[in-house]
Amino acid sequence: MIHIIRAWLDIIFPPSAHELILRHFLPVNFQKFYRLQKNDGVQTLSNYDIPAVQAAITACKFENNQRAARLLNTLLYTWLMELPKMETVLIGIPLSQKRLKKRGFNQVERVMEKLPILPFPCAVCHNLLFRPNDTKPQTSLNRKERLSNMQGAFAIKEKYLEKIKNCPRVIICDDVLTTGATLRAAKATLLPHLSPETELLCVAFAH
Repeated sequence: MIHIIRAWLDIIFPPSAHELILRHFLPVNFQKFYRLQKNDGVQTLSNYDIPAVQAAITACKFENNQRAARLLNTLLYTWLMELPKMETVLIGIPLSQKRLKKRGFNQVERVMEKLPILPFPCAVCHNLLFRPNDTKPQTSLNRKERLSNMQGAFAIKEKYLEKIKNCPRVIICDDVLTTGATLRAAKATLLPHLSPETELLCVAFAH
């Protein structure tokens, strides 16, 4: 009966190709795509060339797919569980105001907000980092242009610095790592405002 209902719903509301790929995955079996790597100071949690991972990132980013966000959340949660237990603040790479208004949400923050309870305090900090200018999408640029595009791309809202004051670990998160220019620019912006004792990590869901 369920299959019949789904078939009818697919006719009325045709699913995207990405949704069809993700339909058969639960967080518990999506975890098999966890592939921790270190790339030039950034830790990545999986490989973008895995069809299901690529589908999850695309569907979360462009289709507002909640299932995709939960699946990617599994990768982030698995990684966090491997880290030493200490208070942590997660900061997502921000969108420009123009892009945020058009999309309606930040896909990286959406993944971070769905984390199950961890064995240490872990909070998501919104609005600390922001983009003062509407930079070009990195996907439309070559490597040299990406590096140039990220110069001065981020700024700090000082009224939110209290949220990370004296926090022992801060993690900047992005969805996909290509050249690493975006995360390096965000790290360079944030680092001068942190205590010398604070560990600052960068992570991307896929590479």
